[in-house]
Amino acid sequence: MTDPAFLDYRGISLAYRFRPGRGPAVVFLPGYMSDMGGTKAEALDVWAAQQSRALLRLDYSGCGASGGAFADGTISRWTDDGAAVIAQVCPGPAVLVGSSMGAWIALRLAVTTPQLGVVTVAGAPDFTEWGLNLTDADRAALARDGFVERPSLYGAPYRYHSGLIADGAACRLLPGPIQVDCPVRLLHGQADPDVPWRLSLDVAAALRSPDGRSPDVQVRLVKDGDHRLSRAHDLALLTATLDELETRCAP
Repeated sequence: MTDPAFLDYRGISLAYRFRPGRGPAVVFLPGYMSDMGGTKAEALDVWAAQQSRALLRLDYSGCGASGGAFADGTISRWTDDGAAVIAQVCPGPAVLVGSSMGAWIALRLAVTTPQLGVVTVAGAPDFTEWGLNLTDADRAALARDGFVERPSLYGAPYRYHSGLIADGAACRLLPGPIQVDCPVRLLHGQADPDVPWRLSLDVAAALRSPDGRSPDVQVRLVKDGDHRLSRAHDLALLTATLDELETRCAP
């Protein structure tokens, strides 16, 4: 694997890897406590190499190879990180692929900047609102320690800091409307233990085209799919969806 490149943004080095290629750039936005070296990101890199497609992968500040402190990360900050790297490396409309929390960021980017398409994988917008279920003990821990923890199926406990939670409330997308003027494909496993698959239905219902047209939105459910959707046939669904969007985006 080649070393990442870096963009200095607001005094922090943001790490990214860009594979030049044809077609609209595909931008992978990782999930919470994840980075551009995850299974889906690496699988997309293999696919992009095989298809000669342009692909941008990045790490948010405080994550992966990027500088900064994870504790300072918020949805607003990580959205700005993504926007800055995209503008520097592959300016112009792209196809955004958001995994879990990355779907929240992808949709926020598509609301503010025209894109050619959005694909969400087990999308978890607004998870700081519906996913934490804060108790009085949690609120006391936030006041005392500045964070709360939740067990994870994937390794170390997930830590959620007070800044992230406060900012998440200001960044909510639901109940909508979410005004996105591009095709959106929402992929979700119905055996996802972390993010309810019906959340993707809620997002689909909230999506609106800014000019009032009927939006091009599809939800694609995988009956036995888990949260990661990283099995071979799950990844094949993702790349087939990207192939389809490339055809739709062709002039």
